[in-house]
Amino acid sequence: MSADVIKVGLLGLGTVGGGVIKTIRSQQEKLSARLGKRIEIVKALVRDSEKERAVQIDQAILTTDFEDVLKSDVDIVVEVMGGVEPTYDYVRALIEKGCHVVTANKELLAKRGTELVELANQHEVHLAYEASVAGGIPILSVLRQFLRTNDISGVRGILNGTTNFILTKMEAEQLSYQEVLKEAQELGYAEADPRSDVEGFDAMYKLYILAQLVYGESLPLADVVRKGISDLSAGHIHIASELGYRIKLIAQAYQTEQGIRLSVQPTMLPVVHPLAQIQDAFNAVQLSGNIVGDLLFTGRGAGELPTASAVVEDLAYLLTQPFAPHPAWKEIAATQSGALQEDQCSLCYLEGSCSSATPDRVLHFLRTAGVSIHKLKVQFDLGGVLRAGLITSGLTAEHEAVLESDFGLSVRCFPVLETAE
Repeated sequence: MSADVIKVGLLGLGTVGGGVIKTIRSQQEKLSARLGKRIEIVKALVRDSEKERAVQIDQAILTTDFEDVLKSDVDIVVEVMGGVEPTYDYVRALIEKGCHVVTANKELLAKRGTELVELANQHEVHLAYEASVAGGIPILSVLRQFLRTNDISGVRGILNGTTNFILTKMEAEQLSYQEVLKEAQELGYAEADPRSDVEGFDAMYKLYILAQLVYGESLPLADVVRKGISDLSAGHIHIASELGYRIKLIAQAYQTEQGIRLSVQPTMLPVVHPLAQIQDAFNAVQLSGNIVGDLLFTGRGAGELPTASAVVEDLAYLLTQPFAPHPAWKEIAATQSGALQEDQCSLCYLEGSCSSATPDRVLHFLRTAGVSIHKLKVQFDLGGVLRAGLITSGLTAEHEAVLESDFGLSVRCFPVLETAE
């Protein structure tokens, strides 16, 4: 490093990359005082060097060729281009050169993080990734602090702001999923292709990273229980509300007797649950420690400045810390993780014709089959359609199959998270 300047390269200059430049510029005086050196962006890899940008930058800094970044004298590279290929190859080459890397790329870490962590340790460089989970919420730093004394029994949260915005609007304005998705896209919350968000992939990648940090291991992504929100209807949202619950896309990682369990799925929360109170595009992470108890962290999980804030904090942190080997990441084979236990309680949403299924017949079948029913809400409409919401325990896939085949009902079940434990 230069005696007076820390030279930084950027891979990507989109929303977050622009936010990184703005943050460094606005906080330059504070950063210089803290680090004893000025931070200077000296090279930025972009797809189109002629594109008009929201942030002013010297054209001489821009390049469309990664080799220009690799051959430059950068001390640290900030990766905010996203994706796995060719990003993995770029990050690998930088680490092998001995360059520190700060990344906000949760997909890259979830799919290739085990290799990158090992490589960074081999070359004794920092690989920092606070911005990859929950944007501006410094949850990874908090976990590193608390893991020194606390055993974390579980971590759960709302890790995707797009889906939380959609669910909030569906409930508050009684709109359909498609109506709210269109609005989210117009506002810039959702991409033109929203599948990564609405099908739970984005939250799954973040959960994988949290599990590696908390437990030192994770399940392969293919073994994570993942369900999205694209099949949710206004009826699901309404009947949950009638029963005193709210549906949120909840990511959870916790220990069972069979090993760790990871899931991302629409989940029923009592409206008084702390996570049920998180609205709009906000994220939240709840930790359960054996000494500290329950902690809740909330804030904006995405966007230009929250994510850029985490990137620049990582950058400043690693410049003040000597290298220390990162705990190795590993994956547990599916056979080692054991079978996942059924959730004790669930909301069973039923919809079908009253001519083939009446509430009395359905309840008689379930009780005879040994299913416990804790709460019940039944709705009819003038078209002879039955809609019912049941909070149950002991409901199995076999019971669901009978409800569909013998009673002509469509069935949608949601796990219930009753407490904040």
